[in-house]
Amino acid sequence: MKTSFFSTILFIIASLFASNTAAQNDNQASFESFLKKVYTTFSTDGFQAMKPYYTENAIEIGPDGGLINGQKAIGEYYGQLEGMMDAKPQFTFQLTSWRLIKPDVALITWDSHDKFFLFGQTMESDNTGAALLRKEKGQWLIEYDHMTPKVPFPDPKADELAIKALGNEAYAAFAAHDAARFAACYTEDTDLINPFGMLIKGRKVVEQVHAELFKAWANMPPSKVEVADMSVRFITPDVAICQWSHKETGEMNGKPVVQETTCVNACQRVNGKWLVASMSLTPVQPVPTMAGN
Repeated sequence: MKTSFFSTILFIIASLFASNTAAQNDNQASFESFLKKVYTTFSTDGFQAMKPYYTENAIEIGPDGGLINGQKAIGEYYGQLEGMMDAKPQFTFQLTSWRLIKPDVALITWDSHDKFFLFGQTMESDNTGAALLRKEKGQWLIEYDHMTPKVPFPDPKADELAIKALGNEAYAAFAAHDAARFAACYTEDTDLINPFGMLIKGRKVVEQVHAELFKAWANMPPSKVEVADMSVRFITPDVAICQWSHKETGEMNGKPVVQETTCVNACQRVNGKWLVASMSLTPVQPVPTMAGN
């Protein structure tokens, strides 16, 4: 009888455990399905089709930190955003946690990568999302949610080293006469003023101009380049000014040539990577003397 009693207890415990595990799996699947419905609906049909997933008094904090109260206001916000889009947004996402606070109240979190196409530009961000859901008539609805961009904590020293490494990469690409590699150090809409005062606009043009330049220099002897006094000053966590002195010793028509240049870069962090947004190269010239002296 004892064996039968303990067997029965173990069977009940195992049944409860299996039932609880199945319920957890069902809930996880339902929250994953909920996220998929919300994101898919927004990316294909817009917010108006997504409104049924929000309660009437829902509250949302967007990636910009703005607080939006009520389903109607949330709809107006996304309506304005949709009006600025060049194409449908793209999302990838993954549920990271879920917890039932009550049978009809749940807290979920997820990671997402968002890609928006606005005013001819592609804007991408990685975010951590969280939402408080409430179940009404068997359907989960968003009562509150927020999206927090994943931004690394500013580390000026590490960023300074990254900006200087960017300069070293540009010099290495230039020395290798690799125009594509050199242009990759610049933003898409970069401005570059060369030592002759010419303005070169855009990464593609920077690559084209330097490809032609490197062809012309193909048979020239290499020159010696010295970089000194490189300094970095941050304007904002994502914008910095980099300044240094450039001295180049080479040969032209069999004669040694020395050219000194003062260089200034405006560097910008783009999708976590530092790039040159603007560059100015100014030849160092002797100060002209006053006439008659």
